[in-house]
Amino acid sequence: MKGKVVVRDMAWSFGGAGALLLIFIVLSQSFSAKWLQDFDQYVGGYIQEQRGDLLTAIAKVFTFMGSGSTEFILFFLVAALLIFKYKHRLETLVLFLGVLGAWGLNTGLKGLIERDRPSSDGWLVEVDGFSFPSGHAMVSLLFYGLLAYLLWVNVRQTWKSAWWIPTVAGFVILCIGVSRIYLGVHYPSDVLAGYMAGGIALLGCTHALRSIRSRKARTTGRNVGATGNG
Repeated sequence: MKGKVVVRDMAWSFGGAGALLLIFIVLSQSFSAKWLQDFDQYVGGYIQEQRGDLLTAIAKVFTFMGSGSTEFILFFLVAALLIFKYKHRLETLVLFLGVLGAWGLNTGLKGLIERDRPSSDGWLVEVDGFSFPSGHAMVSLLFYGLLAYLLWVNVRQTWKSAWWIPTVAGFVILCIGVSRIYLGVHYPSDVLAGYMAGGIALLGCTHALRSIRSRKARTTGRNVGATGNG
């Protein structure tokens, strides 16, 4: 029975990753396609039409939440909680390697694809580098998605409102991506592609975390059986 569950879990993970990869590839090969240009123009134009002093300040807060410096600080806070309270050393390592790998992969993809950013006339913040895929969208989906998953699996049995954790994380991730379009430094397709790439990484990391938890459960079961308890 457990073997069937593992196979089913792998099938869902690989199937989901394959679908996200296909969308990413289509986006990366369609910069000159009219449908993608229309999509970027319509969605980007609509979001930027909402600009105002208050929304600009909010957008800058969310884009700061998706920056490497913010995630660096949050990582160490969460790592301390995972290691010292829950004794999750391997889980913390997965989080660290996942985020580090996502930033590295994003840098590599941008250098490989070399899509220029939108015209700097519309920027509300200063940026550099290429545009596709959005690093904020890609890494925030992995980072905040993993944080939500790790917190949820540890508190869902004791906190009835644990469903708020993935809900809030999803809202933050969405707002980070939208903020990059609002601030004029990314096309909507950059952000969408970032979510696709981040989703692939998230599926891989959550699969690794489930494997770790499953192995720990089997080890605990063997130890209990060996001592004659339970």
